[in-house]
Amino acid sequence: MLLRLLLLAPLAAIAQANLPAEWQKQYDTWYWPAQMARPENVRWSDSGRLMAYAWKENGGQSWKIVDCASGMIRPAFDHEKVAAALSAQTKAKVTAKKWPFSRVVPLEDGRVRLESDTVAWVVEADQRLTPGQPGPKVEAPAPEKTGKGPGESKRLSASKVRAESPNGELKVELRGGNVILVDLKNGNAETKLTQDGLEGKDGFIGPIHWSPDGRHFALWRERSVPVRQYLVTDSVKQTKKSISYDKPGDDRTERIPWVFSSDGKSSGRPSPDVLPRTYSTERLDWSADSKRLLSEFIKRGFTGHGIIEYDVERRSWRRLVTEEDPKFVYSFSTRYRFDLDEHRTLWLSERSGWLHLYSVDLKTGKTLDAVTGGQWVMKEVLKVDEKAGTITLVALGRVPGENPYHQHICRVGPGRAFVDLTPSDGNHEVTFSPDRKTLIDAASRVDQAPTYTLRSAQDGRAIATLGQAELAPLLKAGWSPTKPFVAKDREGKFDIWGVVTRPHPLDPKKKYPVIENIYAGPHGSFAPRSFNWWNRIHREISLRGFYVVQMDGRGTNNRGKEFHQASWRNLKDGGFPDRIAWMQALAKKEPNMDLSRVGIFGGSAGGQNTAHAVLLYGDFYKAGAADCGCYDNRIDKLWWNEQWLGYPLGPWYDENSCAKYAANLRGRLFLSVGESDTNVDVKCSYDFRDALLRAGKKEQIEFHVVPGANHGAGETDEMRAKRARFFEAALGKPLPL
Repeated sequence: MLLRLLLLAPLAAIAQANLPAEWQKQYDTWYWPAQMARPENVRWSDSGRLMAYAWKENGGQSWKIVDCASGMIRPAFDHEKVAAALSAQTKAKVTAKKWPFSRVVPLEDGRVRLESDTVAWVVEADQRLTPGQPGPKVEAPAPEKTGKGPGESKRLSASKVRAESPNGELKVELRGGNVILVDLKNGNAETKLTQDGLEGKDGFIGPIHWSPDGRHFALWRERSVPVRQYLVTDSVKQTKKSISYDKPGDDRTERIPWVFSSDGKSSGRPSPDVLPRTYSTERLDWSADSKRLLSEFIKRGFTGHGIIEYDVERRSWRRLVTEEDPKFVYSFSTRYRFDLDEHRTLWLSERSGWLHLYSVDLKTGKTLDAVTGGQWVMKEVLKVDEKAGTITLVALGRVPGENPYHQHICRVGPGRAFVDLTPSDGNHEVTFSPDRKTLIDAASRVDQAPTYTLRSAQDGRAIATLGQAELAPLLKAGWSPTKPFVAKDREGKFDIWGVVTRPHPLDPKKKYPVIENIYAGPHGSFAPRSFNWWNRIHREISLRGFYVVQMDGRGTNNRGKEFHQASWRNLKDGGFPDRIAWMQALAKKEPNMDLSRVGIFGGSAGGQNTAHAVLLYGDFYKAGAADCGCYDNRIDKLWWNEQWLGYPLGPWYDENSCAKYAANLRGRLFLSVGESDTNVDVKCSYDFRDALLRAGKKEQIEFHVVPGANHGAGETDEMRAKRARFFEAALGKPLPL
């Protein structure tokens, strides 16, 4: 196959040419059986004692009420009588398929109010309807946002952020990068506190943070450097724009906290042993007694972050709390601080090898106690109830034998009493009542549709089963679920968890090629863990006669420090020995898998992973489709690559470059990139392509550029179809066993 530089048609032309995808007929066949019932339009009474919700039944909605104390479920009203009464009042046919209201609000006296945005009716005890008024427009409680990071945080600060001092007698002005103190009560007399500042280069910047007593103020000294600019071209819109885009090793603007006294006699900055070279510094927080100033930092190279303190009486800085590791600390995901008062904070640390919460003394920096602990991951804090002394959090991996990526919502109470509020096997999403006394627990697995349970938010006790999504219609339509699978890693030490989607239809007398969907970015875990009847990326390919697999090998996150840090300076490993062992174990249970024909695809970090797979493990992976990959970590953005490869740059950057191994390509490689990618520099793709050409791999590669497309261009309809045809050509059709 000849190299093809394909500038795809303009977007308007693509839209005209996009006929329904080849998988559309099967999607339509399964779509209606997949419309599973779930609690909808949930509303609690004012006291939280009653809850109303809608449930789909027989093509319509029935409304139910739950007594949150007893768990008793009853119809919210007589549906036939109320439908007849509404039909008479509205002069329109009302049925369970067409209610003239969207919400049912339970009232404390047992009645219910039927509401739209403009009209309302109250259903009396005898099922008569009386006119009502819609209650306050309040959005229905939504599922808690989980899995996005450490969650809520709180910093206490008594700082007065303004130029004037708290007593109004002094004012700080910044001129030419220097600090001027103006005496407002003495004719605006000025005292120049600094003279070496250079505006825009190495000078002082605001805002000004005054101590409550007005005796000191803090601000920043900033050493400013020009930021590298990246030119983004869009040939469809015929535009060019520059965006800031620093790369590994680039010099960066740095801010240093600085404290001045209002009498102009003293100033202080942290020494390098207190504040190392930083990626960023944040916040200037004075204590209420004006004796201490706290600031936060992330080290350049991401080997740590922490809090530093300025002591007014001693006129000195010190490290107060630090989180450090010689490899890396994932600062964008593991930084969490919640100040309970000026003396205590909740602090997130991986010091035990597992991510957990600790109570830390903010005066001494010493750990008071471990709030959570054990060989599992405290993934996220959802709520700190300071009055009750409880913490609601997301836990991963607490239940032996269960998928360690399943999230459970847990509660830590006084005395560190620990309760799993979602104790069933599955991945849990929860919706709390407004008073947070009860919750709706939606529990599912990749092969199990959701079960909805009303639980106590105090102890996790099941109050009532609200309903179970029904899989029977889907199964009757010929659908089969994605299946979980677990096998040991390369050393037999860790369990590797993943999923497999079988070809559809599967002929037991044939063997099928296998395609892995990969994203081994070290910043998370990516194999599905909740129910999804379609999962487009997997299903589209499986309908073409492929097994599709996805798993999380070593080097990915959410399994503890040792598992995660396998990626340190070693992105090219990608967990591939674990992945191959996993597939080999799966093939023993799936005799229709053909491991002589394995392909792999992914985008962004997954694009880099894909390239490494076919270059370094080409005896196993015969074909790869890589989209918008960061093939050379020296070219990609600083904040992501220095996280895993460190600072300053070293030979490991070259060792992880895909271009270095271009000559190793034995199979076939499909490369795609959006012309206007603002995430990964398109030069990564062009340079990798050029390296492959220099290595004589012209006949083995395809190269596609999508005009005007941004990051992730490989997931457009057009490119997914091209990718599928590439795999069909590279790996072949199902063959007889």
